[in-house]
Amino acid sequence: MQEYTDDKYYDCIVVGGGASGLAAISAMADLGVTNTILLEKSNEIGGPLLTNTEPIVLSGKSFSGKELLAQFLRLIEIYEIKTAPHTALTSIQMNKNSGMKDAYFTISVQNSEKEPEEFYYCNYIILAISDDAITALHADSNSLSDPRVKIIPKENPVSGALEFGGKTGREMGELLLRENKK
Repeated sequence: MQEYTDDKYYDCIVVGGGASGLAAISAMADLGVTNTILLEKSNEIGGPLLTNTEPIVLSGKSFSGKELLAQFLRLIEIYEIKTAPHTALTSIQMNKNSGMKDAYFTISVQNSEKEPEEFYYCNYIILAISDDAITALHADSNSLSDPRVKIIPKENPVSGALEFGGKTGREMGELLLRENKK
């Protein structure tokens, strides 16, 4: 992956720390893509995994939401994936015409613990957030329809969110690995 000198530059930013976002970033890490960050607007990562009371069946095994969350958090620790709780995405800006060479997108975020707006830079984005949150973003339609932005649809039950998130993360990870070989 591309080496950045500033810690605000990432190959991929995953927005949304629920089941699908966790599955996506974990799938990328399993492929070796670790120059990533997981942004979550609430104070805890996990979304529906924190409160899910129904058993979640994956590959024939049954898990509780909290058991799966513990596994994801362990993967985040092992792969040293950066996370940013309390961080809400506010806008997406394409940089391709701005003269910036390293990053295709600039995203702005608002951290509830820090008042000033912050900026992150990346080449790819995975949005694992609600349709309402996407609608509230300050982003032109070109940004959201760009092939470098993947939107994971809201899925129920949680097993569907995990499946779509994992699939999207694998696709993004494979794309980044192919790009790195160029």
